[in-house]
Amino acid sequence: MYFTGDDLRRIVVADAPDPLWDVLLSLHVLQDGAGDVAFGEWRRRTRAERSPDARLLSELARPWGYSPDFLTPGRGDAGFEAQLDRLLSTPRRRIAHDMDRLASGAPLSLWAKSLAEGDSSALERLGGALAGYRRAALDPFEDVLRLHTEADRQRRARALLSGGVDRLLAELHPRVRWRAPVLEIPVYADQEVHLDGRGLVLVPSLFLRIQPITVLDPEMPPVLVYPLPPQVGWLAARRSRGGRGAPPDALVDLLGRTRAAVLESAAGTGTTTDLARRAGVALPVVSRHTAVLRDAGLLTTRREGGAVRHRVTGLGMALLNGELPGCPGGV
Repeated sequence: MYFTGDDLRRIVVADAPDPLWDVLLSLHVLQDGAGDVAFGEWRRRTRAERSPDARLLSELARPWGYSPDFLTPGRGDAGFEAQLDRLLSTPRRRIAHDMDRLASGAPLSLWAKSLAEGDSSALERLGGALAGYRRAALDPFEDVLRLHTEADRQRRARALLSGGVDRLLAELHPRVRWRAPVLEIPVYADQEVHLDGRGLVLVPSLFLRIQPITVLDPEMPPVLVYPLPPQVGWLAARRSRGGRGAPPDALVDLLGRTRAAVLESAAGTGTTTDLARRAGVALPVVSRHTAVLRDAGLLTTRREGGAVRHRVTGLGMALLNGELPGCPGGV
């Protein structure tokens, strides 16, 4: 991956997991059986809950080799609904191109051939399968994924502040080699990416195995997805209500049960209504507690159209984690 000076100035670390990249990469994990200590329980729950249509996705998201680039149009820059709309708006010639490339590895099923031919019902079925799989496999863990991503983002920020872009890229992953102005992944498909001033978005994923990856199409906006090492017991952060875990006792003692629940419910970002649903409290209660948490620097609030969205700050995330990222032993 070749960088120019403009590219080095335009490196961005995504502030959230990309929903469609996580769909694709989690399908790889679901099928290959690797990482059973960390993902065994997630696999059991997902296989029990996923819809039958999700089986279609395994043909497109084969655990090894090429997966169609049109399945991952994002770079951590939008939520699932927006990304899905983007995918379903892919030009038919682009879908056909990617599916032809997929077919070079193994024959396509009748449904996949229909998709390659631009059949609208096949594309609609793909959209339904993606949405159903997302609800079953990833939505219950949204807050956990957000916590891991935010902690990693802070580690990257410290690397950048203490060592500049050189350190950020050199420490991206053990399998990455940074020899300015070229980033190399030695064990990878034979591919060269010339950024040509477009910059690069670094997207973390808890479900990515082995090493960073990118899209094969050189015309797509540049993205490099890199793995976050899963921790044993990472599912434990779910609350009992709505599939997530209860706030830690120490956090409840500090903030009170309702305020702690509101803070944790904002780990996945959401509107006031989202937070009320996740925390199981009334809207006026959420509004009152978010105001206090915002004044304390634990979350931020911004208006998007007619909605108000809340997001945990780095300080709030450290409080939820019980320690600063990369600093075991407590805050």
